[in-house]
Amino acid sequence: MTEIERIKQEGWLPENFWAEEIRDEYFVSAEMKKVWAIEMDLYREVTRILNKHNLRYFTDGGTTLGGVRHKGFIPWDDDLDICVPREDYEKLHQLANEFKDPYFLQSTVTDPEYGYSFMRLRNSNTSVVVKPFTHAMFNQGIYIDIFPLDNATMEDIAPRMQKIEKLIHKNSAYMRKNFPQKSENDLQKIKEFLDPNMKPIDVWNEINKEATADNGIETGYWSTIVTTIFAPSKNIFPKSIFDSYKDIPFESISIRVPAGFHELMTIYYGNYMEFPPVEKRGNWHSLEFYPEIPYKQLYKEMFGIEY
Repeated sequence: MTEIERIKQEGWLPENFWAEEIRDEYFVSAEMKKVWAIEMDLYREVTRILNKHNLRYFTDGGTTLGGVRHKGFIPWDDDLDICVPREDYEKLHQLANEFKDPYFLQSTVTDPEYGYSFMRLRNSNTSVVVKPFTHAMFNQGIYIDIFPLDNATMEDIAPRMQKIEKLIHKNSAYMRKNFPQKSENDLQKIKEFLDPNMKPIDVWNEINKEATADNGIETGYWSTIVTTIFAPSKNIFPKSIFDSYKDIPFESISIRVPAGFHELMTIYYGNYMEFPPVEKRGNWHSLEFYPEIPYKQLYKEMFGIEY
């Protein structure tokens, strides 16, 4: 039984969810609906563990925006993100063994060749192809991102993010070093950032050391500082935003957003209820999804890689 067959059998998604459709003038394929289903299933699983242990969490970024503006996924988006206050993030990390196959809580501690700066929950019975990281030997199932919320100040957010970004580049170079079709950009990144004296776990530890540098003082602000997608000014938020939460509809499930989501979305996106122009409604991730094939099988067939 594939993961899609299992989810359909469980019945928590209505029959009409699975069909291709036009949403907000954007075509959503039946295949993307399968990816969304896998990601919602991952959200249900990680929040089951978080709720079981009374750990705090909220959706983040485009997931919160999708829930608020679309009551589901942004039609041109393909991922799902949550954020967890650092204390509870570390507790979740310690609970990795509570996730049973096909679920896998991924960090560089649980998966030594994994070179990202935050945890992911993966479904091992699915596959995602991210070039040029196809030959990095870590779990390559479809995932949701789990970001820690760490203390920061308006004064130190920018220089600390710069330090973390340099460390992220080191692991990015490490993960692409065995890719057989390296571009000029890949070769340049490897030349500039690959450090033979540092393994991914060393970089993971350095990133988390920098990310938690302010956690011993009360700053009044949180940041998802381990990721440098947003500019520093858009990656620091008053903690009061997260004082409580609100459960809102998202497709056929509900998601937990911070009660101060309006302030958070404004920091991230400005006038967040305004849609981008039609010509800019497109997927911004370069990913290939295979929601019905285990990554070990796909990577053997596609790349000759044996895990």
